[in-house]
Amino acid sequence: TPERLKQTDLSRGREVFSHTCAVCHKLYGEGASIGPDLTGGGRANLGYLLENIADPSAIVPADYRVSEVELKDGRDLTALVVAKTDHSLTLQTPTEKFTIERSEVISARQTKLSLMPEGLLQGLKEGEVCNLIAYLMSPNQVPLPPAAKR
Repeated sequence: TPERLKQTDLSRGREVFSHTCAVCHKLYGEGASIGPDLTGGGRANLGYLLENIADPSAIVPADYRVSEVELKDGRDLTALVVAKTDHSLTLQTPTEKFTIERSEVISARQTKLSLMPEGLLQGLKEGEVCNLIAYLMSPNQVPLPPAAKR
């Protein structure tokens, strides 16, 4: 609730973001560019933010829909197709980016699903979730907590 979010630690929320979300998302110029940059958008709207985290596949822009790619060597990949040429596909998974030759592809089909997995908040404690949500909603960057600084 908005009342609960007033009791949070934004610095701890940034710390949770850096371990949980920054693997794929940027916020205030920090993090990866696999998923959308979160700096803009409707982050100040608690309902919008929670809906997008709880059900990441509810509304997915075409650029962030995963494709199911079947390869001749028997592998089935689930990844974002981030680039295409006549001869290759460049795929992005949550952990790596690589290019495969189209001659190795049996089929590639874009789904309506997000690469962002469901249930990301389930592995966090309630305080961590509240800190993260408050940080995501904050209009400005905040410092990391002292123990988290490198």
